Amino acid sequence: MNRDPLWIHFPRWIQESGVPQRLADQIGLDAWILFRKLIELDCDANLTPDWLPVSIDDLARWTAVDPGRILLILDRLEESRWIERTNRECEIQNLRISCPLPIEIDEQQIRRQITSHGASGGRFILRYMEDLAFMEKIERVIYLYQMLFGAKFSPRIVEDLEEIANSHPMEVIYQQFQEAFQKKAKTLAWIKSRLSEAGPPQSPGE
Repeated sequence: MNRDPLWIHFPRWIQESGVPQRLADQIGLDAWILFRKLIELDCDANLTPDWLPVSIDDLARWTAVDPGRILLILDRLEESRWIERTNRECEIQNLRISCPLPIEIDEQQIRRQITSHGASGGRFILRYMEDLAFMEKIERVIYLYQMLFGAKFSPRIVEDLEEIANSHPMEVIYQQFQEAFQKKAKTLAWIKSRLSEAGPPQSPGE
């Protein structure tokens, strides 16, 4: 199973959200170039939005933006709540993309924009649009599946995801999906097998 093209390296919905023009207008075109690279790095490194180390020198090399300018842009992105950061004074800093992002248009408008440009507007979950911590458990499991395998899935897969959500603690579920992401596992069956090995299912209500 291949990941849906909407999820490869960069979640395309952000391009349809007005963010590129906002960043260009507020900070400069190089702010959009840098922000896009940060999102690519997060998508490559993390199954779901999370902290990652970034090197200022590497960012400069990858974006052709001066290191001093990169530091100024990171400050502005943090002030405007596009990112969070630690180790601000270091060459290697830790940051994460804010979730939810401060988008000015609503979700339905974004989905219409995606559809109008030839992609499926779908009901797939938009990375960075929602905070995983505030979702219902089954929504979290569906979110993990979509981040790993893409937007499309069958009714049988939905049943499997509901069973996973009802049978295992969320922490264990997340660990197995994260391991599948790191090991580039290709099927939900691999995750179900790992969950079976992790221990007995939880009782209803746990």
